[in-house]
Amino acid sequence: MKPKPEQQAAFEALLNEVLQRGTEQGMDAKTMAKRLPVSAETLSRIKGRKNADFATLDALGRLVGLRLAFVPDDDALETIRKGEFF
Repeated sequence: MKPKPEQQAAFEALLNEVLQRGTEQGMDAKTMAKRLPVSAETLSRIKGRKNADFATLDALGRLVGLRLAFVPDDDALETIRKGEFF
């Protein structure tokens, strides 16, 4: 099933966060790919199509010290987190 544009945007944001963390930790995409293990080509394809399976995204996140989590989709909660509720 092809992801919707908003799903691709969310995935791209997550992937960019993972790649940024990897860079901050001294890893380039090639290094990250070797540690997963996936090929650098596979990682490049994931970046290009803005989609991957859950296990791959989870593994990428864990590689840089992040984990996936579901949170309530609640605008009030986000407003509180930003410090803009009161």
